[in-house]
Amino acid sequence: MKLSLGLGRDHTRIFVGMLFNEGSLGIYQTLWPLYIASLGAAPEQIGLVIGLLGAARLVALLPSGMLGDRVPARTLIVGGRLAVAVGTLLLGLAQAWWQLIPGVIIIGVGTITFPALSNAVAELAHDSHERTRAFTLIYTIGPSAAWFVTPTIGGLIAEHVSLRALLFVASGLAAICAAIFATIAAGAATTQEGPPVTYRSTLAERPVRQVLLLQFVTLFVLTMGVTLAPNFLQDVHAISRERIGWLGSCAAVGSALLGLTISRVARFRRPLTGIALATTAVGGTLLLLLVGHSFAWFVFAYLLRGGYMVAWSTYYAALGEVTPNRYLARVYALAELLAAAGLMLAPFAAGWLYEREPRAPLLVALLAIPVLLLAIVAVGRRLRVAQPAEPTLAGEQA
Repeated sequence: MKLSLGLGRDHTRIFVGMLFNEGSLGIYQTLWPLYIASLGAAPEQIGLVIGLLGAARLVALLPSGMLGDRVPARTLIVGGRLAVAVGTLLLGLAQAWWQLIPGVIIIGVGTITFPALSNAVAELAHDSHERTRAFTLIYTIGPSAAWFVTPTIGGLIAEHVSLRALLFVASGLAAICAAIFATIAAGAATTQEGPPVTYRSTLAERPVRQVLLLQFVTLFVLTMGVTLAPNFLQDVHAISRERIGWLGSCAAVGSALLGLTISRVARFRRPLTGIALATTAVGGTLLLLLVGHSFAWFVFAYLLRGGYMVAWSTYYAALGEVTPNRYLARVYALAELLAAAGLMLAPFAAGWLYEREPRAPLLVALLAIPVLLLAIVAVGRRLRVAQPAEPTLAGEQA
């Protein structure tokens, strides 16, 4: 079973599963802050709900390395996606903003999918080039394809049916994703010969520490800037829900274009260079949202917002290049942990700033991006990216 993308059987199934996974998110995520507000939440409470998802992710991911040693990867992957299907259904049933909390926590627990999934993607690749290609297609191009369609559909549903209906559709798509992931062959728990691999031993690798720290700071800054952008567009510029849904699809187009640029243009193929480009694009988003006065400005802003997804996903390729094979399982767990920390803290900051001035989260993030870019460039120059000498095998990872 192969697609023209050149992926093998199991990578193809993961790719298709991610289409439904990201479709589940894309159908409601662009309008998610508006749904929370529709249940009576103030901006700080919106930040609290979104931040709680990050906190739940963080707690759920702490034992993920240990679970990967004891539980088959497919079990973790499928179980996590089923948890998301249940949690999203509970979000749709909520009648007040605080009733979203149980669903948010269950969705956070579902994040245990991704260290196991990332490890499966790496494990199924035969060499570093195939691994980087698989991550780019599965974590950037595939999601962009799903997000190209689903935010627009979500906007139509929200405008002509209800915001609540989005959560029920999303739950069904997450269940389909779980069913597809149940067919992949990555079923065994990982094993390790030699000294045990721990989070501490993984962080002892200096390049790994540097890239993980950059990932955390990047996600914190970018998330703080974009989290309440839909509320900003509705509150300040009176943009309709349907049009905000269209903008979410524009972001997917931007992600696909940036992802293809990074994979095809030689000067951007080095992951940290691609991350710098994607981060710069999100800076353009924030600037255009601050100075724009018409919907055309916001379309262009959301095209550039596609850099958010690209920056996040490209960090997996960067980590794959600087991490010895035996540490890969742990480093992907750490990547999810730090991503969860950034996604937990940034919405709290965004909500607090927005309560005081709607433009404040955009402005603070915009001012932080040049400093962040300097750090990315500096680390990229210092690191001598080490390509793994041998293929990644199941028996080499913890």
